[in-house]
Amino acid sequence: MGREISYRPLVEADLPLMTDWLNQVHLRAFYQRDPTTAAEVAAKYGPRIRGEAPAHCSLALMDGAPFGYLQCYRVADWADWREAIGVEHGVAIDLFIGEPGLIGRGIGRRMLDGFVKVALGRYPDERLCWIAHELENHAARQCSTAAGFSPVKTFLDDGRASILMVRQGSALTPPNA
Repeated sequence: MGREISYRPLVEADLPLMTDWLNQVHLRAFYQRDPTTAAEVAAKYGPRIRGEAPAHCSLALMDGAPFGYLQCYRVADWADWREAIGVEHGVAIDLFIGEPGLIGRGIGRRMLDGFVKVALGRYPDERLCWIAHELENHAARQCSTAAGFSPVKTFLDDGRASILMVRQGSALTPPNA
């Protein structure tokens, strides 16, 4: 079965860890293309942590130790994203594994699969989860497919060819992250 994965809310004290993760080489290709500073990370994630932006940010933990980041948000709350993907309803999820030693071990699939229930628990009136990946990000696409997502269509995201994927579900777990 593997080691237990749980989730908890991202807090201000996690921002140094986020800065470290976002500067990892493995995130350069598709998630954080340019190096980032602690001030930039605080400016981006601080409002989300404080509830000033309509996104719920979580850390994924394995046996209590943080190893990845996930966020979810109602598509309807982000007009630019809603327009980019051409979808009106549902919950979008973004994620990455921060610890490079855990890449390619099936942990991302487990992390995403479990978080779908958390995300839908936050928005009980929604039944669809959306995730998007650049077409060239084969590993992420494979991870999402293994977690039950199916491709819907391609679209341009900031000028990059991307694929939108969907998973239908129900909130089986109360929101704890």
